[in-house]
This record gives sequence, structure tokens and C-alpha cells, in this order.
Amino acid sequence: MPLSYTTHLGRLDHVKNGLALAVRRRIFRLFMLECRPGPDDRVADFGATGHEDHPVHVFFETMYPHPKNLTVIAREAEGARWFPERFPGVNFLEADLRSIPLPDGYFHAGLCNAVVEHAGTREQQAALVREVCRVCRHVMFTTPNRRFPIELHTFLPFLHWLPDAQYRAALRLLGQSYVVEVGNLNLLDASSLLGLFPAERRNRLIKVGIPLVPSNLVCISIAPRA
Repeated sequence: MPLSYTTHLGRLDHVKNGLALAVRRRIFRLFMLECRPGPDDRVADFGATGHEDHPVHVFFETMYPHPKNLTVIAREAEGARWFPERFPGVNFLEADLRSIPLPDGYFHAGLCNAVVEHAGTREQQAALVREVCRVCRHVMFTTPNRRFPIELHTFLPFLHWLPDAQYRAALRLLGQSYVVEVGNLNLLDASSLLGLFPAERRNRLIKVGIPLVPSNLVCISIAPRA
């Protein structure tokens, strides 16, 4: 059974997924513009989910035009081994993103979409970011913006603006047992996201969504030239 990272909203799930798909299509266009992968460049989808019930979960594999050089990387717990069957030509690697069994700079470009907020403490998040950056010369990370009024995993408004201890106490009272744990959800704002990246790389933040209240944060990180 694939891991579930968001609250189920019943009949509203279709609306929620449709809105998320619109955002992720925009993220894909931004990835292609910023990273400019060519047909012979190795590209990675870092941290894929095992869900396949809605196009939002496989937007990158569906839209990417050069599948023979695309590698999907997912943890064993995600149950995502069906990717090569559904997307012929795509490579699949089962690995923890904190320990990727590939050499430095193996990929020209990669996308790590909505993963880092599930990676644990800030130190654990930074370890994941460093490892992904190690194997990828141009990488784009995305995460929901903690400053957005609605928390996009639980769809609860404003509670996530509380200090962390009070926020998690409120989640516990509301029966949100999964996201109470820091290891399952640790939200980031712009400064905390940028702070995860190695200083020697060129790191640039982009905010996606409503201009005054962006719902998503994107960080593009480029390795220094040798």
C-alpha cells in the first residue's frame, strides 16, 4: 500500500487533485525552462510516490518527452515498482534519497517535488538535499509554502502558523496522528528551504501561486563549474 501524505476529502479529492495537477504542470514547465534537459541528458524524478490513481501523481513521467534517459527514484516503502511497466523505457531505482548509489554529478537535471517536507528534522532535510545535489548538476526542489494560509496536506487553515509545539498539539487533538510526527511532515518557509542547500552551489528561490500569497516554493540549485 503506497504511503499517504494528505488528508482524504471524500468527493472533494478530485477537485483537490485537479488543482494540484494545474500547479504541477506549471512546475514542469518551469523545470524545462530552467534546467533545459536535452534528449540525451540523464534526468531524475527524485522521490516518486507509489500512487497511480490520479494523473497528479505521475505528472512528470507523463509530460517528460525523453523517457529513455529518465530515472524514477523511490523508497521501497512507496511501492512504486510498477513505473517501468506503465512508462516503458523509464528507468527505476529503489533507494533512500539520503543514500543514492550513484556517482557525483550522474544526472544533468532532476526534480524533487513535494518530498523535502516529509524528510524529518531540518538536519535530515539538509542531508537529503545534499545527497540529491551531489548526484545532480541542475536540480529543482519544490515544497508547499508554510506562509500560505491553508496547509496543503491537511487543508486546515492557519494552524500551521502557530509555534511548532502548539501546532502539533492542535493536530493531535484533531486526530491528525500521521502528520503530528516531525518525521512525516515538517513544513518550510522560504528562508528555511534556502538554508538546506550547500552554499557552494548557485541557489535561487522562486515562489509559485498567487503573487501576494504563493502556495508553493521552488528552489533551483546548480552545481559550480568544475
